[in-house]
Amino acid sequence: KVRSYYSSGSFATAASLSNSHASSGASGVSSSSALVFGHSASGNPTSRLTESYDGTSWTAVNPSVQDMDYASGFGTQTSAVAAGDGGPSGANSNTLWDGTCWTNSNPTSTYSYARVGLGTGTSLGALYGGTPTGGPQPRVENWNGTSWTAGTAMGSGSNNMGAAGLVPNAALLFGGDSPVVGVTQLWNGSSWSTVNSLNYNRGNGAGSGVSTNALYAGGGPGNNANTETWDGTCWAANPGVLSIARNSVPNTMTSATNSSTLVAGGNGP
Repeated sequence: KVRSYYSSGSFATAASLSNSHASSGASGVSSSSALVFGHSASGNPTSRLTESYDGTSWTAVNPSVQDMDYASGFGTQTSAVAAGDGGPSGANSNTLWDGTCWTNSNPTSTYSYARVGLGTGTSLGALYGGTPTGGPQPRVENWNGTSWTAGTAMGSGSNNMGAAGLVPNAALLFGGDSPVVGVTQLWNGSSWSTVNSLNYNRGNGAGSGVSTNALYAGGGPGNNANTETWDGTCWAANPGVLSIARNSVPNTMTSATNSSTLVAGGNGP
């Protein structure tokens, strides 16, 4: 006989960031190894701050060579990409992190911000959606370690989405802002399809996991503490909510499952 069961997760408070980070970039493949960079906090909208997490505490490391408010990030703690900054200057910027320093690299092919990124390091990744002008966009840009090229557009445009997956073969994008939506879109390596929506329409939350096992935490409008889990078919409300409601949270750590994740920064109390 096989006994199956459903286990709901819970959040515990971890060490605080040294500085406030919201609408910033993040990278990492586990809840004990992460990088957060840039922020859009009141009074300091173009910060280049970078912080590294070792599972116990956050440490300020070398700042970026570019402003990174609204940066889209992906990769690991020691190999990361930060693309765009949402400002009129440098919005196509692209910087690479080697574990010690940031260096300039080839810019993105389009001006856009409020995108979301997925990738395994500085050699492979992608950016999705965003808002240059005229509202949310369905565009996709692929990164091969050297340059950006246009990918297959999503079925519908969105910005400030949550994301989970390991590109280029599988990506799950969900939610969005302006307007607030709960749409979920799945990339199977060759085409996009619209699958079951979130239970709560929202954007600006923290996504993690892979396309068959994902989590979405926080978001807005307002400051949200709700979390939802994706089992490959449907979203389910998770009884374990964030201890502090927040939005504008960096898309966080993409790992093999949603069983362990890190939610860092954001706007809220």
